[in-house]
Amino acid sequence: MKTKNKILLAGPWIGEFGYELFCWQGHIRRLSKDYGKTIVIGRPGHNILYSDFVDEYIEFDPDSYLTNGWRCEGSKPYKDLVSSIEHTNYIDGQFDIGMNYTGDILNDRQGLFFNQVYNKYESNTEIESYDILFHGRNKKSGDVRNWDRDNWVKLSKSLEGCKIASIGNDESFHIEGTDDLRGVSLNDLVGVMNKSKLIVGPSSGPMHLASLCGLKHLVWSEEFNRLRYEKYWNPFGTEVIFHTGGDWNPKVEDIKNIINEEI
Repeated sequence: MKTKNKILLAGPWIGEFGYELFCWQGHIRRLSKDYGKTIVIGRPGHNILYSDFVDEYIEFDPDSYLTNGWRCEGSKPYKDLVSSIEHTNYIDGQFDIGMNYTGDILNDRQGLFFNQVYNKYESNTEIESYDILFHGRNKKSGDVRNWDRDNWVKLSKSLEGCKIASIGNDESFHIEGTDDLRGVSLNDLVGVMNKSKLIVGPSSGPMHLASLCGLKHLVWSEEFNRLRYEKYWNPFGTEVIFHTGGDWNPKVEDIKNIINEEI
């Protein structure tokens, strides 16, 4: 039963983006149905993930404050913020609602994962549509997952006549011959995903977001990730081509051939 005089205060989620998408925001959306007001504390620009159900979104950058693991309990500004909101049921970030670190075991603690409620994300943006979006991951952490820039350039040059854009944050590769959409707002990224045909890249946050935007994705990773993409983290049945040949380092020719079959 919905309790009108109770406020649900949730956040901030300070873990990885993919886990925010599939192990957190859907959990909060479900809980919000039992409260008169829902307040979400989250990273700047992530409000689009909660806009369909939240009453108030408070931006809070956990990277600017002391953190304790996956929570912000060490931050005095954060403690002051939480204590200033009365009559709340406080839900802080929980990392273990869904897949564990290795991805081969699905936790279902109290039915949290399977009882999440998801929203298919849509956004209007002035950014044009594209045949293909590239996510040239280039993070220092887990750099084994990065595909070499030369591979991306070779792939781009082999796809004659395709309109391509590079997406991701500022550290991601901008691939020669593609439009540079790195660093656009999450709202604009959702919009361009709504309008484009295919996104290509290694397993990463943007590839998970594509699932919730209805964008077909060609993703490569190790085999343990297959069920995550094809089933557990794909609530709307978005079309996905999961490629394991070469694990994190597929051949350019293989990726090109798959793309040519799909667009």
